[in-house]
Amino acid sequence: MNCPSNKLKTVVSHYADKISAIYPEKEAETVVWMMIEHFFGVNRMMLALNQDLLLNESELLIIHDASKNILQYVPIQYVIGKTDFCGLSLKVNTSTLIPRPETEQLTHLVIKALPRKPLRILDIGTGTGCIAITLKKNRPDCKVFACDISQEVLQTAKENAEKHNTTVHFFHCDILSENDWLSVPKIDIMVSNPPYVCLSEKSVMRPNVLLHEPETALFVVDENPLLFYKSIAKMAVDKLIDGGKLFFEINERFGNEMAELLRKFGFGNVVIEKDFHGKERFAMGKWDVRRGM
Repeated sequence: MNCPSNKLKTVVSHYADKISAIYPEKEAETVVWMMIEHFFGVNRMMLALNQDLLLNESELLIIHDASKNILQYVPIQYVIGKTDFCGLSLKVNTSTLIPRPETEQLTHLVIKALPRKPLRILDIGTGTGCIAITLKKNRPDCKVFACDISQEVLQTAKENAEKHNTTVHFFHCDILSENDWLSVPKIDIMVSNPPYVCLSEKSVMRPNVLLHEPETALFVVDENPLLFYKSIAKMAVDKLIDGGKLFFEINERFGNEMAELLRKFGFGNVVIEKDFHGKERFAMGKWDVRRGM
């Protein structure tokens, strides 16, 4: 992969061409620029203003090694150690799932639904802390809690919260263990993006996801695809205040089943909403004590 020149323009073209072996051409170029901006602080505008920008030998080696990782299907977010989410730069690593644009959309749905009064919000399966931190940044008057089954993941989430000067109350919780629910306080709003990809769907997923992102944050067995939703809904019956709301990101294949599940547990005003791809991606319901009795 030796580059024929140390001119930045040539370097970008050279490595974009190499990476286009596994990514579409435009995406490959974007990946190279993400590396250039992260490692050297140089962006496209700077190159446009100075076509003679050069990289030294050590800088060329950095790009060379990073590109080798990319060609091993390591996601660019893991290569540079960060991702953007709702305008925030968040630390990511191989213990954390890389937040998707759909989860940004979920977060915006929650923000839009929040009444103008202080609330207690819980993010279940927080990962990088992306949802919880964004909610706290947008609504500093709210008390935000976030839990995860992984202590390593919680540490990353805490670092992200500290980076953005947000107070989020993180705690360990296995949502499938009812004993762990004892530590959960009464909550006004619950939100979760739990594992929802069926194991049978692996065959249609990209290698960068399959080879490097944590399986425990992605997959659920085909025999019980709503496993986490059932457990969270059951906990919500006990922990949500009357009139509290529950928000989920879901597998597009199970919109009807999710609506039925929420109604079965006593939730009203159940809505299944589509993402920007037109796929049924979000489920929302309002807890009604009378319906759940």
